[in-house]
Amino acid sequence: MTEKVTMLIMSCDKFSDLWSGHVSLLEQNWCDRNMNTYIVSDLHNEMKLPNVDVLCAGEDVEWSDRLHYALKHVNTEYVFVTLDDYYLIKKVNNQQMENLVSLMERENIDYIRLFPRPKRATKEVFKGHKKIRRIDTACDYSVNLYSGFWKKTFLESCIRTPQNAWRFEVSLHKRAMEYGANCLVSNRGEFKILDVVRKGKLLRKASRYFKKHPEVYTGSRETNSLNYEVKLTIQQVVSRHLPRPIHRWLKSVLTKRGMKFYSDQVDE
Repeated sequence: MTEKVTMLIMSCDKFSDLWSGHVSLLEQNWCDRNMNTYIVSDLHNEMKLPNVDVLCAGEDVEWSDRLHYALKHVNTEYVFVTLDDYYLIKKVNNQQMENLVSLMERENIDYIRLFPRPKRATKEVFKGHKKIRRIDTACDYSVNLYSGFWKKTFLESCIRTPQNAWRFEVSLHKRAMEYGANCLVSNRGEFKILDVVRKGKLLRKASRYFKKHPEVYTGSRETNSLNYEVKLTIQQVVSRHLPRPIHRWLKSVLTKRGMKFYSDQVDE
């Protein structure tokens, strides 16, 4: 896929302790990906990583500007975007990934997400592909930063004002609607990840994984408290499963009480 796809692993220097483990698992589980692969960071870094180069956009550069800088180095029509703390923990079937890119070419698809959530954004089966469905881009976070394939021109169109990763992600479904993007989600499990970090600390599931595989992560990050992760789980369950009218009502009530939501803070 060298002439068709470039992989971008979005990061920054503060998360460089994750790079070695990320790349180690990538090489272990998708060594035949046959595409140029870059970690996108801010500060210059001399770390040597197998089959991966580091692009440094410069100090004090927002997440969206780092992405903009990286795309200048992309000479392919498609981009595979993932994040530094999404560790690939299962073998990838490269033929399946090539088939997804062929589908994008054949059907003029702008984006394929390889993560099932948010399920509320999932629509009808796409042209007989049993586990590939259309995405309802009207839903918040229907287009997001979980690992997936992007058409470069669509991804470029999403970059406007400088934004951090959270605000950029919130804006994506609106940019998709404006663009008229054809967006799909694959529920075939092509790219199984371990989510590693939240609020700068290791998630407890990741911490347990690293205890079993101590060679993967040798950094010194603390682990999130059980109390924090219970609250996080409740928040996620409520967000995913509440009917939309109740979700909107609850969000309105919490907003009046002073709570702020990233989804209400999108730069136009």
